Amino acid sequence: MTQPPQQPWIPPERPGGPADPLAGLRGPAPAAPPTSTPPATRRSGGGRPRRRRPLRRFLAVLGVLALLLVVALGAYGLVLARTFDGHRQTVSAAAFADPGSDGPVNFLVLGSDSRAAEDSAETSQRSDTMMLVHIPADRRHVYVISVLRDSLVEIPGHGQRKANAAYELGGPELTAAMLDKLLGVPVHHLAELDFQGFRGMTTALGGVEVCNPHAFSSGQKNPSFYPRGRIELKDTAALRYVRERHAFPEGDVMRVQNQQRFVRGAVAAFLDPAVVLNPPRAVDVVAGLSDHLTVDEGLDSATLASLAWQLRGVDRSALTMFTVPRAGYGTSPDGQDVVLLDADRMDALRDALQRDDVESYLRAHDPEALAAGEDVQPALTAAPGATPLLTELAAAPPAAATAAGEGTLLGEDPCGG
Repeated sequence: MTQPPQQPWIPPERPGGPADPLAGLRGPAPAAPPTSTPPATRRSGGGRPRRRRPLRRFLAVLGVLALLLVVALGAYGLVLARTFDGHRQTVSAAAFADPGSDGPVNFLVLGSDSRAAEDSAETSQRSDTMMLVHIPADRRHVYVISVLRDSLVEIPGHGQRKANAAYELGGPELTAAMLDKLLGVPVHHLAELDFQGFRGMTTALGGVEVCNPHAFSSGQKNPSFYPRGRIELKDTAALRYVRERHAFPEGDVMRVQNQQRFVRGAVAAFLDPAVVLNPPRAVDVVAGLSDHLTVDEGLDSATLASLAWQLRGVDRSALTMFTVPRAGYGTSPDGQDVVLLDADRMDALRDALQRDDVESYLRAHDPEALAAGEDVQPALTAAPGATPLLTELAAAPPAAATAAGEGTLLGEDPCGG
C-alpha cells in the first residue's frame, strides 16, 4: 500500500522573530497579560488632573460674586451715610463730653415740639421726651432711661424746676448739663427728633407695631382711636400716640411708657428684612428721620457706623427701658405740680451708672424692667402738701374700662409679652 508523502516538520515562529526550534517541546505559550488602560493624562510636573479645572472655575466665579456683593454693600452703606449726613442738622459739640474709644457712651435723646405741633394747644418750646441711652463699655446691652418732663430736678444756674424747663431755658446743651447732674454721668452725644419727624418715619417704615395696654382717643380734630392690644401706628396717629397724656389718669407716666413702646417697635420695624434689605426704602426712612433730626457735630455717619459695628452682637432682647425712680407727686418751690423722685433709689442709679453696672441696679430695684424691658412701677402716692389735683391723680384707679377692653394695671401687657 502506497504511503502518502510526509511533509517536512517546520518549527513555529515567534511573532515578530525567528522560529524557535524547541517551541514544540515547551507546550502551549502562556496567555498574554491583559492590556491595562493607560492612566489619565497628567499635567507636566505631577499636578492635579485636568478634570478638576471646572471646580476651580466655580470657585473663581464664587469669589467674583462675593466681591461684587461687598462692593454693593459698600455702595449701599455709602448712600445711607451721605443721606444721613446731608439731611441732619447739627449743634456745637462743645457742650458734650468726648466718649473716648473704649468706655461707655451716653446719648441724650429728646423729642420736642420746637418747630410745629399738630394741635396748637400743645405747642411749646419744651421737650416732652427725655431719655438717656446708656451703652456700656462691653457693648453687650443698651439701656434707655426715661425722665418724666414734670420731674423736679436741679437745673444748673436756675435752681429746682421741672426737668423740661431746661430745654426752654437753654436748649439741648442745658438739658445735657441737667442730666449730667441728675444721673452723675456725662452726656456724649445728642439726638433731638422733632415730633413731626415721627409722621414721615412711620410712613416710610410701613407702620410701627406696638402693644397698647389701654384703649384711648387722642386729638382735638378728627381724633384717633387706639384699641387695646396690638396696633399699627402711621403718620398722624403715630404722632398723637407718643404725645398723648391727657387721656390717662397716670398722665406723663403712661406717655413715657407709650414712647418707650414706640421706640422698641420702630427699632424692630427698621431691622425687618423688608426694610433693611430694601435700599430705596431704607434710604427713605433715613432721609425722613434725619430731616427732623438735630445732633451734635461729632455724631456723623462714620461715628454711628463704628458704634453699630461694636454693637453687632446685640439683639432686641438686650434693649432694656425703664424710668428714673419716682416717689410721688408734690409741688415745686414756685408752686407747680411736679413728680418727686425717690432720693435713695436715685443715689443707687447714679452709683450704678458711674460703675457702668446698670444691671445691678435693675436686679435690686426694678427686676420687672430687666426681665421685660418695660417700666413697671408701683402706684404713685401724693406727697404731704400736694395740691388737690395731685392727690386725686395719685389715688386714681387704672384707666377705666372701654368698649375695646377692660382697663389693666400700669405696665400690664395685653399681648402676652
